[in-house]
Amino acid sequence: MQPDPAIDRKLLDRLIAEVSAFGATSGGGLNRLCASPEDGAARDWLKRLLAAHGCRVLVDRVGNMFGLLDLAGPHAPLVLAGSHLDSQPHGGRYDGAYGVVAAAVAAFAVAAMARRADRAPRCNLAVVNWTNEEGARFAPSTLGSNVYAGRLDPAAALAATDAGGITLGAALAAIGYAGTDEAPLQPLAYLEAHIEQGPHLEKQGKTIGVVEGNWGTVKYEVTCQGRAAHTGPTPMRERRDALLPAAALVLFVRELSDETGGALLSSVGRIDVTPNSTNVVAASARIFVEFRAVEASMLARACARFEDRARALEGDGIRLAVQRTVDRAPGRFDARLARLIEQEAGARGLASMRLHTIAGHDAVPLAAMLPSAMLFVPSAGGISHNEAEFTRPEDLQAGADVLAGALARLVWDGLPS
Repeated sequence: MQPDPAIDRKLLDRLIAEVSAFGATSGGGLNRLCASPEDGAARDWLKRLLAAHGCRVLVDRVGNMFGLLDLAGPHAPLVLAGSHLDSQPHGGRYDGAYGVVAAAVAAFAVAAMARRADRAPRCNLAVVNWTNEEGARFAPSTLGSNVYAGRLDPAAALAATDAGGITLGAALAAIGYAGTDEAPLQPLAYLEAHIEQGPHLEKQGKTIGVVEGNWGTVKYEVTCQGRAAHTGPTPMRERRDALLPAAALVLFVRELSDETGGALLSSVGRIDVTPNSTNVVAASARIFVEFRAVEASMLARACARFEDRARALEGDGIRLAVQRTVDRAPGRFDARLARLIEQEAGARGLASMRLHTIAGHDAVPLAAMLPSAMLFVPSAGGISHNEAEFTRPEDLQAGADVLAGALARLVWDGLPS
């Protein structure tokens, strides 16, 4: 094995600045929804970058992008690294995009190392941009990685629609990323670098988070159906206001969390009301609910009580439809890869700590298919999904260094024992 790969830190900083221009907002953040023109421009930029550094770029049916570096021959196993380029409507510059850029810079460093190495690599390497991780435009989230992992049918993914009725398939075609390539197989492992999106690394004074696993997450769409009526002459006893049961459920969601002292995380982040007029009783209301917990039993109890409460609100002209859209069990990442990340951090004198991810990431569905792991770098103030999202350049560089070292070990030596 040759000396550790040396990432180009100036290139990392420059690429972060460049990709942040696509969908930039006046508040310093991003609005780069999946398969939007802004996402298309960022994808074009990534495609040019990968090709310029010797990668063969493939785009599969659902728009997942793979930049392949043939280091060990066409039949060698493949090590994957990446994240996503899509953002929330008013998201930050680093969520997802950092993981793609860090993977690219790390992969370029490993490829340069391979050219001067006296021992041939055992594995090939690919930089990945997964489609629709955020789920801000199309549901479900982590859509592209779920397709790759065999957990979601490609046709169903392409049929997903946004609020305007546009399908993912049509949106990808419009930006030129309705791919026809077969996704590369023979995957050996997947690594993802990401900002923490929480406060723990910063509070503990650590640079690298070694992610051991993920919290469980359940999400619902609940549609309450009533009857439109004039808010003036319609007597109160004759109103069938769909917003009332929706409001009761919003409050109940918070009560369930408060009962656990905050151990159960819950939220209602979106409400759609029809006709959404000030002088019309709501005919329908749709709420988007989520619960997160590290303990499967706590999550299951909350979901059972929530569904019971929803059923109890039906009647007297009000109908409810409860759809569970995400059911992600608590899980663990590959322990061998976690140790590898920890060792690479230690070899560079970087303080690390073990933790779980509360947010969902592409590594979560991929972990059901192949050995996967994540590393975190600190988020200033724990802020994410916000235009004020920030991570110090030296922390971004440290994460890319650790990622490059881990990728080099995997490319030359395979999975550790």
